[in-house]
Amino acid sequence: ETPTAMASYKPKAVLLTGGAGFIASNVCIHLVQKHPDILFVVYDKIDYCSNIKNLSPVFRMKNFEFVKGDILSADLVNFAISKFRIDTIYHFAAQTHVDNSFGNSLTFTSNNVLGTHTLLECWRSNKEQVKRFIHVSTDEVYGENKVSTNIRKMDQKDGASAFEESKSMLLPTNPYAASKAAAELMVTAYMHSFQLPAIITRGNNVYGPRQYPEKLVPKFLFRMEKGMKLCVHGKGTPRRSYLYVDDAVKAFELILFQGEVGEVYNVGTKE
Repeated sequence: ETPTAMASYKPKAVLLTGGAGFIASNVCIHLVQKHPDILFVVYDKIDYCSNIKNLSPVFRMKNFEFVKGDILSADLVNFAISKFRIDTIYHFAAQTHVDNSFGNSLTFTSNNVLGTHTLLECWRSNKEQVKRFIHVSTDEVYGENKVSTNIRKMDQKDGASAFEESKSMLLPTNPYAASKAAAELMVTAYMHSFQLPAIITRGNNVYGPRQYPEKLVPKFLFRMEKGMKLCVHGKGTPRRSYLYVDDAVKAFELILFQGEVGEVYNVGTKE
């Protein structure tokens, strides 16, 4: 669903969690350069797949600040919210690599579920100040193509449109996707229980410059250069949609300023 024409939202200070990662750093650079009247604060613990150098184009700009910290540290999050008078949280921070979730799945629960829950509690402590919480999720929560196809068939039998967020179940099929679905449900619970002014995004796979090489596109490019095999899970029948990072950035910008509280936005391509 695309945000329609509506009264635009005008934040004054945005906290971007995980802002030194691949997607969020691209979003941050674009927003800092295009909106000099808004303060953007990146909050990132600098894990293995993030890099402070990703933010080098904006590091000296007046409307940019950086805080090194873990979202599990509620005291530090609350300090950042207070110090920079944050009114909007854009929550990108997450463990995202599916393969890693098969090995150490508890890390995904800790970072993605407990981390999100910690941020939500920080919002509760500052809810008079923080007016919007945008939770960045993934289309992986819908499950594999086979499952999605069955959902479409059921929707079509009911005379509904082929795919609607409000009528589509969350059917994750790996620990990473399950952790993101659980985080979404926590956000939804806070919307109902505490009137959290939240927006949820579910994005396709994204590719582009500075992406960590564990992800499929840069990994396959590297392996092809070395004449190595290109291996995928299962029989190779599942299909995946990919979105170039600049296109994803435009979507996240649109959602920040035009997104409607309570909505779920799919960010991707129909191809």
